[in-house]
Amino acid sequence: MVMVVLLLASAPVGAQTADDPFARRGWHLELSGNGALEAWNYNLNHEEIVGPYAGLTYGVGKGVVLKLGWPLYYVSQRGIDGWMFGVTWGARGRFLRSRRTSLFWEVDVGVSEADTPVPPRGTRFNYLAEGSAGTTVRIHGAVHVLGAVKWIHVSNASLAGRHRNPDIEAVGLKAGMLIGF
Repeated sequence: MVMVVLLLASAPVGAQTADDPFARRGWHLELSGNGALEAWNYNLNHEEIVGPYAGLTYGVGKGVVLKLGWPLYYVSQRGIDGWMFGVTWGARGRFLRSRRTSLFWEVDVGVSEADTPVPPRGTRFNYLAEGSAGTTVRIHGAVHVLGAVKWIHVSNASLAGRHRNPDIEAVGLKAGMLIGF
């Protein structure tokens, strides 16, 4: 009897549109790499950031997806270089679409922990703010490549005092793939 009630009460299930990385209720795995050079310098040092990114996206509708990701950045800096692991969350939105291509913007915020102060005179804990503009291109089924110009801001927001609040303002490139599931 319980089985009959559950079967009758269940809602119809439709397939997700995996070929659109901005589809409503669509899930995608993002695997990408980032590289950025410090663009302007308030901390009297010059840092370079490079590393992989893994994340998930979920389509909420009208060309907007929510993002959750885990960047791992290698920071080349004066003195001891550092590894910085973070968690970020944000949104990506499509502003132009053609048959296989979408142009997008994205914004992420988050936190990170490094194995050494990043940048020098800073702290191991930092906040992250990131923004990008780029494109996705479908290459086969639910697989898309993506490329973007990316801005990365790293700062501890004066948590350890103003004298220990250097920041990193870096601009670079992001390249990777989205895999729908």
